[in-house]
Amino acid sequence: MKTNTDTINTLLIDGDYSQLSRVLLDLSYETQLEKSLEDQIYSFRKSYLNETPRELLKQEAEALIQHFNEAHIVIHETNHTQTPVCIATDISKQYFKGSNAFKLNNLSLDIKFGEITGIVGENGNGKTTLLRILAGEISSDTGKIEYPALNADDENWYKSKQNFVFIPQRIPRWHGKLIDNLHFFSSIHGIKAELNERQINYILLRLGLEKYKNYKWSELSSGYRLRFELAKAIMWRPKLLLLDEPLANLDINAQQLFLKDLQLFTKSLSHPLSVVLSSQQLHEVESISDNIIFIRQGQTIYNGSQQAFANEREYNTFEISGNLNKEIISNALYSNSCKIDVFGNVHVITVNKSVTKEYFLEQLIKHHVELDYFRDISASTRKLFHRDI
Repeated sequence: MKTNTDTINTLLIDGDYSQLSRVLLDLSYETQLEKSLEDQIYSFRKSYLNETPRELLKQEAEALIQHFNEAHIVIHETNHTQTPVCIATDISKQYFKGSNAFKLNNLSLDIKFGEITGIVGENGNGKTTLLRILAGEISSDTGKIEYPALNADDENWYKSKQNFVFIPQRIPRWHGKLIDNLHFFSSIHGIKAELNERQINYILLRLGLEKYKNYKWSELSSGYRLRFELAKAIMWRPKLLLLDEPLANLDINAQQLFLKDLQLFTKSLSHPLSVVLSSQQLHEVESISDNIIFIRQGQTIYNGSQQAFANEREYNTFEISGNLNKEIISNALYSNSCKIDVFGNVHVITVNKSVTKEYFLEQLIKHHVELDYFRDISASTRKLFHRDI
């Protein structure tokens, strides 16, 4: 048994009406609530999307949560199989382009329900190739891919493929109105009549698409086209969602909203997703990922838990930029051996693990070092981008 009542009350206290309205809408969709409470939730979400003044939103939220608490709702979490959604073992793929060859080398991964796996690395290093192999768009040269939780086999491949979605970086063009396309895609997945209407009403509000429901492809920004693709997928609740560079055309606020939505959908009580996404937006992806795969020139540099990355490191690593030179930084850290690498206008400082970020910044300030930028990348795969570290 699981309840997120505390989470809902915390969001109310924090005044995070965006996430509060989304969490409650998901709850109403997955749980059998009394009609009056469900209507109140939908009304609150609409108020938020219609940019109702904050004080009025607060009043509406407080009344809603009081109703919610009085209903004594206990949220039960469905027991889901621990069987992996996908297991890939030693897969590889080689391309030849004239005299140049590229190879994705012997990569293995284990994708579980309710987890997000981030594939990171520079462009042209094999991220899209890996996603297309997992999606069945291209075959691997070696290795084996299994989908245990999908009951996949060679004879039943197309039926099994109906359980996952691949969203490419370049969203394919579609025709007609957004809402008509949602009705169509919902119908071909067997969602019809009243359930079709209910799920479309939910997803339009959930992803902020209601006021765009009569728009055509050419009238939508790239960000809303991506939301439409996500809406198509979420409506029929696939088990595996594969996304290629979904953050590439989004501004920072849209990135954060999209990633938070992915996280909420992944942790769904009744239909948890498994998500695999590629991106160069490393820090944003790391903030929501359970697992990270870092690929460089087709080689897997790191493949494992995001939380465990660099737990056994001997050094801390910091990125800084500003009015800097190596001598000033060395003098500031004179009693601590350090390695200084320069990448463009960014200095990457590697020091003993005993040198904390607080101590590091304190020493630079004492020596009047002017900083424009600072980031602690000690436990981030970001430092793998710096090849000489």
